[in-house]
Amino acid sequence: MNKSSFLKSLNDVWCRLAVTRHGVGVVAIRDIPKGINPFKNCDPHGDVLEIAEKELEESAAPKEAKQLVRDFCALQDGIYFVPDYGIDAIDKSYFLNHSKKPNMVTLNDGEVFVTARSVKKGEELTANYEQYHEYVKVFVNKQRRDIY
Repeated sequence: MNKSSFLKSLNDVWCRLAVTRHGVGVVAIRDIPKGINPFKNCDPHGDVLEIAEKELEESAAPKEAKQLVRDFCALQDGIYFVPDYGIDAIDKSYFLNHSKKPNMVTLNDGEVFVTARSVKKGEELTANYEQYHEYVKVFVNKQRRDIY
């Protein structure tokens, strides 16, 4: 990316990480129209790897690092979908908090998110984990939070 493309990319910046009632979450820094992908420029070149739950558990990775995968990566049919650039480089899209009344929807099982409705500046962006994560009940109960 050069200076010109960097400055142009700022037109697609819609949100940031911030303190929310859930701890850390994603908050709109300006009004976002319906149907916008606010994470368009997050990892534009990366892909996902498929790691079986059993592979993760049997790996020699530290238990704390394995927990990061469990906490941040979607699990479907016993497969974790992990960023191919490594868990240390996750972007703000991984910080969407859960809601039963989300303002974000996923178009493809958690890989791309778009706004389900107009979102106001200062509003937290949320997704319904049940759309793309098979252990959502464990996830939510572990967090011990009231889901709104």
